[in-house]
Amino acid sequence: MRLRHVLFLLSLISFAARAETFNGPALKINTQIVSIREVETLFADSQVLILDKLRRGQLSPAALEPAIRIAWSEALETATQDRIMDQRADKRRKDIINYYIARAGGNISPDRAVEFFKREEADAVRRLRRELIAAAGGEEELRSALRRRGQSMEQWEAGLSRELFRRDVLAVELGPIPRSPAAARQFYEKHPELFKQDEAWRLRRIRIAKSKFTSPDVARQAAKMLREKLSGGGDFAELAARVSEDPEFAAQGGLLSRDGKPDLPSGFFPVEEKIAERLKDGEVSEPMETDDYILIVQRGGFRPVKIQIFEEAAERAEALAYSERLKGRKKELFEKLKDESYIEVLQKEPPPHLLKDVRLPEATFVKPGK
Repeated sequence: MRLRHVLFLLSLISFAARAETFNGPALKINTQIVSIREVETLFADSQVLILDKLRRGQLSPAALEPAIRIAWSEALETATQDRIMDQRADKRRKDIINYYIARAGGNISPDRAVEFFKREEADAVRRLRRELIAAAGGEEELRSALRRRGQSMEQWEAGLSRELFRRDVLAVELGPIPRSPAAARQFYEKHPELFKQDEAWRLRRIRIAKSKFTSPDVARQAAKMLREKLSGGGDFAELAARVSEDPEFAAQGGLLSRDGKPDLPSGFFPVEEKIAERLKDGEVSEPMETDDYILIVQRGGFRPVKIQIFEEAAERAEALAYSERLKGRKKELFEKLKDESYIEVLQKEPPPHLLKDVRLPEATFVKPGK
């Protein structure tokens, strides 16, 4: 076998070993294994919050590693609670199906009885979907959050039935959780920060690389001609997709985004925001020169800080108030059941790839925005 073939096979084996390490077992709950990747899904939201705090200067680089370790421990605890509940929930679902079949007696076939059960389950899942979307602040916010944790809407929807039966187990074991407008208003008044919409920019840019032209003067002339074309009614998104030297954003018409979200607080694109401050919504800037590029920015819109009044936030407040009570009940049930369960933590430390950023020199960390 040729040497390069041997090296190629060794590289595949090495990659497979790394992949197996990254997705090895994190927990053993009774007879079931919870993978590292499953825990990482729960860890992802905390990681985004940690890195946002780092970017805004609310967390120092020195505090990053301890924050990641705490978030990993919390994700392990949540995964443990969920799996213990899921084991109960799976049994509960089977018991309900058997009840439907027994109740039908000989009047209808078992298959027909199961069909009735699944129809009611689907209705309950649809109600739960609406509730969780409201708690997330709308479908767009939910989709953005799912993208941050590497999950699709379809994957999330596939887990709704499981969540439905977790809630059923809680109701059976600890009693139902009441909902009330008073509880929603109390939650709203206790957590005003959750109903605050930060200021947000929606921006597009065309980036012209000076290096693509024979001289900076030729690049400036090209930018001027492009600006004239835009002034004459040219479509910014179409031109950005065609001419912008901006691999990350050109394909989406120059729309600036992070994690699939285009309406961003100040600080994500400080140069473009500074240019847009002098524009009205929909206006296009004159070419602005930096060391390596010439920028043309379109201000799509700016949303100032807004606090939702209770009437606007009532549905979300009710869903979040219920979610907070539910989280407490899950912990209560876990304390009740954990002594009956075999729990082994196999991945106590965060996996190395989650800690790699903290080993970088401080100069490489993102600096806080304005």
